[in-house]
Amino acid sequence: TLNLVLQRQAEKTFREGIRKLQKTSRQARDLEGAMVVTGSENGEVLAMVNGTNPHYAGFNRPLDAIRQIGSLVKVGIYLTALENSKRYNLATTLDDSPYQWRDRVSGEVWEPQNYDFRSHGRLPLVSALANSYNLATVRLGMQLGLEKVRKTLQRLGVEREISRYPSILLGSIGLAPIEVAQMYQTIASGGFRMPLRAIREVLTHEGKPLQRYPLS
Repeated sequence: TLNLVLQRQAEKTFREGIRKLQKTSRQARDLEGAMVVTGSENGEVLAMVNGTNPHYAGFNRPLDAIRQIGSLVKVGIYLTALENSKRYNLATTLDDSPYQWRDRVSGEVWEPQNYDFRSHGRLPLVSALANSYNLATVRLGMQLGLEKVRKTLQRLGVEREISRYPSILLGSIGLAPIEVAQMYQTIASGGFRMPLRAIREVLTHEGKPLQRYPLS
């Protein structure tokens, strides 16, 4: 399924993006990353970039670099809410005030913050999502229930075990780039989940497919 033209463009775009980040910070001098490009209509992997030196034959970042996904998880939380259309819609007001959660066993207190270290009172759901406000998101996720959010992420295609701690609402889940692409692929394709694949088919000597990739 790999597309040579898209692969070259992806490598070029990736290098340019890294250079821009390196100009903004000395700490970004050794910055690396990965890119996975898929076709939204069929889940085919069209290009994969393994860093600033895409021909490096060592560690495969798109498949194996497990990192906490942070705010990328929020799409699963807001989707869980919007599926309950009787209670939530884009205009539903959410509470973006300070929040604390105490572990019953250890007594440890978890106190998330917004990136601007401010709370924004009550605001529409669409604004909380568009601005990626942590406090409103955590409060929404706790109202929905961690188990419901976990099941939504699994339905989107996350196969790893997800612990039921409030911190998962801010992305304390370790995934590889290919796994994040799988999660967003389900949304990009209009809700049809299909496994990402780089091989279209394996045929018998008679030309019949050995494996099919069904939609769910």
